[in-house]
Amino acid sequence: MYQNSHLEDFIEQLYASLSIRQPEQLNKYLIAERLNIGIYLSRNDSEAFYWDGRYYIFINRDLDSRQRWQDFGHELCHVLRHSGHQGRMPPLFRQLQEWQADNFMYHFCVPTFMLQKIHLPYDQFEAIRLIAETFNVEYDFAFKRLEMYQRKDVFQMKYALTNR
Repeated sequence: MYQNSHLEDFIEQLYASLSIRQPEQLNKYLIAERLNIGIYLSRNDSEAFYWDGRYYIFINRDLDSRQRWQDFGHELCHVLRHSGHQGRMPPLFRQLQEWQADNFMYHFCVPTFMLQKIHLPYDQFEAIRLIAETFNVEYDFAFKRLEMYQRKDVFQMKYALTNR
């Protein structure tokens, strides 16, 4: 049986608090509005920051819709789970935050609780295509997210079998 991580539980609870339960409800503007986060398209690289009592996420407008969704997930992690100005942090701490934001992005953009409700085809390429289309993410992103999900599932099955 699949056991959620703390991050997967956090994301599922976040979506529940926003009354979002289905992939077709995944919308960065709706989510930002419900979280009281300003969201804007920008000519610059995507970034998040806090100013005058409110969080803002700026998304690079040159990205396509899939890349914007993915960047939104990355930047949202900084808003929800990080504090401080990265320009004033030691490089290794900044690197840690970026790794955390990337990991969050994969789980936020393709939430485990939604992924588990989908009947994934046995054919790997078809499963990747289905994830990419269902969650509006790039194919490479869908491949990596599927790999993360399957790797964890296999690890948990092996652990359960060896610890009976």
